[in-house]
Amino acid sequence: MGKLNEAAQVSTIGSEYVLLTDSNGLPVRISKNNLAEVIRSVMNEATTEKNGLKPASDVRKEKMIATQTSRVVYECNNTTAMSTSLLISLAAYGGGPMTLFYMTINRSADILKAPAIILNRIGGANAPTTPRFKMWSNESTGVFKIILEHTQYTPSIYVKLLNTILPSTDAIPLSVANQDEVDAATYIDVT
Repeated sequence: MGKLNEAAQVSTIGSEYVLLTDSNGLPVRISKNNLAEVIRSVMNEATTEKNGLKPASDVRKEKMIATQTSRVVYECNNTTAMSTSLLISLAAYGGGPMTLFYMTINRSADILKAPAIILNRIGGANAPTTPRFKMWSNESTGVFKIILEHTQYTPSIYVKLLNTILPSTDAIPLSVANQDEVDAATYIDVT
């Protein structure tokens, strides 16, 4: 059949067929039942190997957002052992100096205390005074959250989960943080 061109608008109500034109300008009648298969046969297919399609597991592990509120960068709702690393890029929205951080989060199994966190500035501008990273934890349940506190500017944040021992469940939420948790959270020192 060759390449399909954009069809002129054709009334297909009550008809079993759609009328298209091929690359030679000739009309092609395609049954509505076969239309999806015909389109699939002439379209390039995006896969993880070509055309940039990412697996769902990779999509879940990175996010970017410009925000005017505090955001949950990472959270853990269980007490399993964990070892996770994050790459975080911060910038003032619309431009401005960028800062690149590397964060490691480690905790043994069945520990209810907050995990050990190391936050390194690995490049870019000096660590900004605003916004800041905080950690909120509930030591009776073991739940904890890493929060980007919004204080003055609208930051753009990009977070990528680099490595984890929980690949099937770890994700970057970037959800709006509960202000009570932000207020109760403690600052994470940058080294």
